Amino acid sequence: MLKTDASGLVAETQRLDGSDTGPVVLEPFVRGDRVPMHIQIHENLVLQLTSGKFGSGAELPPEAALCEHYGVSRGTIRQALAELARDGLIERHPGRGSFLRRPKFEGSVVGSYSQFRVEGPPLDPGAHVLDCVTRKADPVLAKALGLGHDRSVVMLRRLRFAGGVPVTLQTSALPAALFPGLAKHNLTERHLVDILRDEYGVTLVRAEEFIEPAICTAFDARQLGIKTGAPVFQIERRTFLPDGRIGEFRRAVMRGDVYRYRLDLR
Repeated sequence: MLKTDASGLVAETQRLDGSDTGPVVLEPFVRGDRVPMHIQIHENLVLQLTSGKFGSGAELPPEAALCEHYGVSRGTIRQALAELARDGLIERHPGRGSFLRRPKFEGSVVGSYSQFRVEGPPLDPGAHVLDCVTRKADPVLAKALGLGHDRSVVMLRRLRFAGGVPVTLQTSALPAALFPGLAKHNLTERHLVDILRDEYGVTLVRAEEFIEPAICTAFDARQLGIKTGAPVFQIERRTFLPDGRIGEFRRAVMRGDVYRYRLDLR
């Protein structure tokens, strides 16, 4: 049976097999600007549901409680939940609710690379900047970045190209204390890694990256010039500084119709 507290956000949950999973508690949400709310809510829920805090089968709060928590309409919440279901993160059961699916299996491709190369896929320099703002990170994003008391972050959303063709939409979160005034630099013509190195003296030494298949949402499809539901790669990357801190947390969507990954196994 579902129970909620005064805020409507604490739920007594059960696994789909009947065993208890503990309460689902959503962290406070900080609303951003310029990006549609269902995208912001989707990104916020992805961070929380993949944090390892909740067990598989955990039930999400009901739609009415989610509407109150995020301050949006039921239609917006349903759109965000539909995108989580397409990502394979949750299962939706009419009349019963939405439940967290079992985490995906992970495996190393070839162990590790002997040399970290920060350029990643062969993209054109620079990008079309959709947004670059400094704001206070909500607790979920602050935890992902490993931030302490100072939770100011630079949120950078860019459309990247290869051969002039839009290939990937990247959303980066960077500690504002490390990169003050980032928006003043020429983000439309230079690689971000070059700006961090040349203007801030910051060297990125290694990264953890997760890649999985997904289908494109309506918002991402409009930016990339493809159809909603087209196959894409969903990429999550944490890039580290020499002292172990995270210099950039990035989530990206890359077109599956114009790009593929190649691995050399030796």
